[in-house]
Amino acid sequence: MPDFQCPKCGAALQVKPGTQMATCSFCGTVTYIDRSSALFFYLLPFSINEGAAKGIFKRWTAGPAQAKDLESAARITKLTKEFFPVFRFRRTINGRETVFAKPAKGTLLPGMQDLTIPPGNVVVYDAKASTGDADVIQPDIAIDSYLPELAGTPIDQALVYFPIYEISYEYQGASYQAVIDGSSGAVYTTSSPTRSSSAYIAVMGLAFTLGLLGSILGVMVNPIFFVLIIAGFFAGKLLAGKVVERQKPAKEVKAE
Repeated sequence: MPDFQCPKCGAALQVKPGTQMATCSFCGTVTYIDRSSALFFYLLPFSINEGAAKGIFKRWTAGPAQAKDLESAARITKLTKEFFPVFRFRRTINGRETVFAKPAKGTLLPGMQDLTIPPGNVVVYDAKASTGDADVIQPDIAIDSYLPELAGTPIDQALVYFPIYEISYEYQGASYQAVIDGSSGAVYTTSSPTRSSSAYIAVMGLAFTLGLLGSILGVMVNPIFFVLIIAGFFAGKLLAGKVVERQKPAKEVKAE
């Protein structure tokens, strides 16, 4: 944490996260804290344990957009619990507070450019902060490299160690990566095995053919039938979506 001193007696000031005023514990002097240029250090604790992270990954593999056998065929080869360094910039833009998050380490991990730091959950990162069994990744990007691109007036800036689970997995001989946000459970990927759209196209094609045939016959027999057939067509479309999106319950994935 930055060092702040009492302007009257020179004693060190204890500055709490998010505060703009500090009271000297020795002489009682109240001091305004200029946080706009100081760099604070925080840690965002994990709210999701490793078992829950595996469950989140398993449910993601069973999603409607993924390959239909990804849930059963995906094999986790590595799962790493980490605190990833992220710069947090709080700025005032047009009278409103805006928060920017930028990676403090060069990385190709998915999602590191899109992290959201929840307000109020961070703790001061010092000798008392507990990182548990997670690896702490150190920054290698200077904070000054981001300042020219940021709009607005600075309020404060901080380095936040953000909780993530880095997952490597294999599917049909190919390797993939995923990142799970250790605070929200969000899943980030760059690429993943996706489900073929052939099933959806087949069901929709059948619904369209039957709907067209029914429409022709409906007009020939009775206009009321035409309206009913159109309604049936849209019902078929809805059913097609339900058929394709149906997924099995998730099973436990064991990391190797």
